Amino acid sequence: MANLSIIGSGAWGSALSIALADNFDTLYLHTHTQEEADSLKPKHSALSVDYTSNTQLTFDLSKIKQSESILIAVPSYGFANTLETIKPFLNSEQSIAWVTKGFDTNQQSFLHESFEKILGDHPSCVISGPSFAFEVAAHKPTALTVASTDKSTRDYWAKALHTKTLRAYTNEDVIGVEVGGSVKNILAIAAGIASGLGYGANTQAALITRGLAEMIRFGKALGAQESTFNGLSGLGDLVLTCSDDLSRNRRFGKELANNQSAKQALENVGATVEGLNTLELVLSIAKKNKIEMPICEQVYQVTQGLITPTEAVNHLMSREQINE
Repeated sequence: MANLSIIGSGAWGSALSIALADNFDTLYLHTHTQEEADSLKPKHSALSVDYTSNTQLTFDLSKIKQSESILIAVPSYGFANTLETIKPFLNSEQSIAWVTKGFDTNQQSFLHESFEKILGDHPSCVISGPSFAFEVAAHKPTALTVASTDKSTRDYWAKALHTKTLRAYTNEDVIGVEVGGSVKNILAIAAGIASGLGYGANTQAALITRGLAEMIRFGKALGAQESTFNGLSGLGDLVLTCSDDLSRNRRFGKELANNQSAKQALENVGATVEGLNTLELVLSIAKKNKIEMPICEQVYQVTQGLITPTEAVNHLMSREQINE
């Protein structure tokens, strides 16, 4: 075995440190500040399981030099800056992957494009799929998608993620996996709005189905393979995020349905809402490529305070009839 550095000690990074503890000698869980490392507690506040004995919370980035591989688990808005920060500590032999979902809104790009810009031709890997941090930490069976254009890299991470309760499937379609992990968050906001308004399972099923159609249109226009969206990082993650209140994006939508402003709703959720972070960029890309995304567009209108949640649903229901 070897050492693993996880960059980001939030719920997701912490959950993975617990889930992968038996696969590595030492797991360095890198905090955002020294204060976080100094205030080490038995477990992350959002999780029900203690950190393992071979996990070290640290603010010392030099520990990266002692790690065979690096797993990035930071919000999308901090992804590029994180790469710049850890770059001096990396070597060409290390394998790097990320579980971050979203786009680089600062660079207006995919995360893999930001990775290539900062770290050149170093093989990269995106890990995605239907996975709540709370359940991963509690060792509940979970399946993930590992996507890389480099076979040895995706095979490495598939093996690294293989435990008694984690199973990884490999994929070459990096764009498709990244699109699925990003757009599903916006659609989960829509599902939360519908739930908050008191609509039932029929509405949720319709949103998931038509939302998947939007995701596929968007992804294919950007070069993704349609088959990817029928898998874990597409339909699987979409169903999970739209259906359960462990999803911060869904909870954010429910707050909006209670006539909260986007700012108030975000404060009430009290955590990063990736769907809100990437919404404007996704719609900008869609407009540029003439991709129709009516559900995402209505979510944007609501977050901007331009229409009410009820008006958004009424608009979607009154659209011109089309073939499925």
